[in-house]
Amino acid sequence: MQRTATQTTPIQAGPGPSDVRPYRERLLRIDDVCFMTGLGRSTIYAKVKAGDFPGPVQLHGTSVAWRETEVDAWIAARPAVGAVPPVPPAQPAKPGRAARASAAGVL
Repeated sequence: MQRTATQTTPIQAGPGPSDVRPYRERLLRIDDVCFMTGLGRSTIYAKVKAGDFPGPVQLHGTSVAWRETEVDAWIAARPAVGAVPPVPPAQPAKPGRAARASAAGVL
């Protein structure tokens, strides 16, 4: 079954402007989470257990789902492929033997 990404639009719950929500929170089942992240089912549960992935919410009985916003935030926090890690500032080079010798007037 192929899944497609959906756009969420603001919805108005009531007559007042304060009732407009900027998004509609969706709950994603494990197959949707696997599709969005590219991770396998067991990897997701292992990462949840290790604290490296958002935990699911209980629906009923043994049924669980993940908040779409939390999964999206986790995906956005992943580094891009080929991203260069920040380079620490360069340390000034220690003077070499030739520099020490010329400073001492030995050359």
